[in-house]
Parts: sequence; structure tokens; C-alpha cells
Amino acid sequence: MQEYPSYKLNRIAEADQTDLITVIVACYNIETYIRRCVDSITVQTYKNLEILITDDGSTDSSGAICDELASKDPRIKVFHTDNHGLGLARDYAMDRASGTYITFVDGDDYIESRMYEEMMAAMKAFDTDIVVAGYEDVYESKDTKEKSLSLTGTKGSDEDYYLSDLALMNSENLLRALVEENEKYVVQNCAWNKLYKRSLVEEGDKLRFPEGHYEDIVYTTRLLNKVKSGVVICDKLYNYIIDRSGSIMNQGVKWDILTQQIPAYKARNKVLVDAGYTELAYIHQYMVYKKLLLLYTQVRRSKDPEKKAKMDALAEVIRGVKNNYAKVYSCRIADPHQELRMKLFLKNTMLYNSFMAVNDTFIIPVKVWVSNKL
Repeated sequence: MQEYPSYKLNRIAEADQTDLITVIVACYNIETYIRRCVDSITVQTYKNLEILITDDGSTDSSGAICDELASKDPRIKVFHTDNHGLGLARDYAMDRASGTYITFVDGDDYIESRMYEEMMAAMKAFDTDIVVAGYEDVYESKDTKEKSLSLTGTKGSDEDYYLSDLALMNSENLLRALVEENEKYVVQNCAWNKLYKRSLVEEGDKLRFPEGHYEDIVYTTRLLNKVKSGVVICDKLYNYIIDRSGSIMNQGVKWDILTQQIPAYKARNKVLVDAGYTELAYIHQYMVYKKLLLLYTQVRRSKDPEKKAKMDALAEVIRGVKNNYAKVYSCRIADPHQELRMKLFLKNTMLYNSFMAVNDTFIIPVKVWVSNKL
């Protein structure tokens, strides 16, 4: 990995914006958000866009809003389909894309007006297959819903360059940043902070999203395994709504974590192993078991009527660590405190629950009190 602090990315004049970018938006019952989302795409400083919107069987006015927007901008095409879920809605548009490059925006989010010009500038500067941008978590409120696009920022618009910390990575570096959840160079599972050559998903082993939730986990891992090199930009160009009511990501600990997310993590692990990244696969398992313990504690703290059943199901999955315990907890990033928690859990779940209850009731409040006094 080669880091470039405060790197100047030359802006791209409209006459030189010759490469077509296909922007895919999946839309389902988000009438409050879809207009802002699409408007943030149409005002991009990079103009050569094909905007494909899949209205995935919306029952509110989302589809009609999309049609209205398409009538005002010839770059927009709208497809109306039956409700099949996010992954298949994206796939439907991907099969109809014609851009040299491809990217995604979730219909309830919005992007900075410079996003695609800055990402294309990085693509050209380093001749890479993919560019990954930073993102901002945005909490839903009346203010954010009504936020004017003029306030989304046009950093560098009066200059002939964009300025950002960035890093040039090969495929293994990108996968490592993804699995280890690098806090500076944020790769993430998501499809929406990435711009890449469409040939990556069309040539050879054709890449599409699987059906169901957590579809990004396997897709992104397979995608990064295909690239030769990529650039990760620290500049936050995507605005991610993290607390929208009704959002899949805002519904607590659901059963589909067991039925879909965990199988997706297992599938990712297989991709890593098959690609020869055995050490990285153990790091991935470590991160997964760390999350599972957190989920277990989250369920224990909840008033979920199915709490016991979910705790039992999660406990059964967590005990699977015994199969590779030594290699998982000797991986490069393993934390001794996490290993102690896992040892306690495997020894006696009741004892683990008691320990965590004491931690919640006494230890954490004391730490907070001490921190506030300092």
C-alpha cells in the first residue's frame, strides 16, 4: 500500500468527460427521499452519466416521482419491476447498463456534487480498476430531510484540483482494509462508495448480487478479488442515512442475521480461502466472532420477546469457533481481552452473562464517570 497525503487530483473539464458512468439506484417505498437522491446525482460536476433507477415494486409514490424526474433529464431511465429485493433490483439495472464504469447509490441516501468527478480523477491519475470514497453517517431529522443540495459541498470547485488523503492498493491490500475494517481507508461491504470498470463484473466470472439481505458482503469480496489495483480516497463524498424509520438496517437484531448474514460471512470466508488468503480468512473469522459476541450481548440487553431463542441460536453459532480457535485468536489483530471474553463464553454462558451484567451496571458507568471528571 502506498499512501499519498493531501494529494492533488486534477479536475476534469466537461469536454474531457468522455467515459460514461452508469449510476444505478434501487428504489422501494422511499417517496420522502428519492427526489433528493436523484437530484444529487443529476447535479454532479461530472456530467457524462447514465442514471438507471429500478423501482422495485413500490406501493407509495416513489415510482411516479422517478418517472417525473426522468421526464426532465434524458440521462435517467426508470424500470418498474415486481418487488424482488435490493440485490435483484440492482442486477436488473446492471443487465441494462452501457457505461464504461459502474456505481451505485441507495435511494434514501445522497451524494456530494463532486463525487464522480473526484473519483474519476483518481481513476485516471493512478490508472486503476476501482476507486473507493469515504462517507458520512447522517442521522435522519427534519433538517437532513430538507437539506438543500447547495449545502452538500463543492470542495475545490473554485480550484483546478481536488485535495484528499488517499492510498493506492493492490487487491490484497483492499481485501485487508475491508476485512480488518481500516478506520482511515474505509472500504466497507457496501456497493455505494465504489466506482469501478464495468468489465470487472461482465468479463470472465460474471458478477451479480445474490438474492436477500446482506447481499453486499459476498459481492464486494468477489469484486475486490478481481481488481489489480485501486485507490481509496479519505474525502467523504457519500451521505449515508443510518437511522431511517423502516430501513432494513434500523430494525434491531433480526432472525435474518442468522439465516442470511452469517451464511454470507461464511461465503466470504470461502472466497478468501479459495483466493489463497488463508491468514486473512482467520482475521475475518476473528472479526465475525467479535461481532457475534456483541450481538449476543445486544439481544441479552433487549426486551425482545424472542430473546431466549435468539440467544440460544447465536450461542450455537459462536461455539463454532472451537473448530479453529487457536488460529483465529492468534491472528495478527487479535485482542487478548476479546479472547478472554470468548474463553469465558465457551466455559459457561451463564457466567459470561453475569460478567456482562456487572460490566453494564458498574464497570462502564464508573469508566464514564472517571472520563467525565478528567
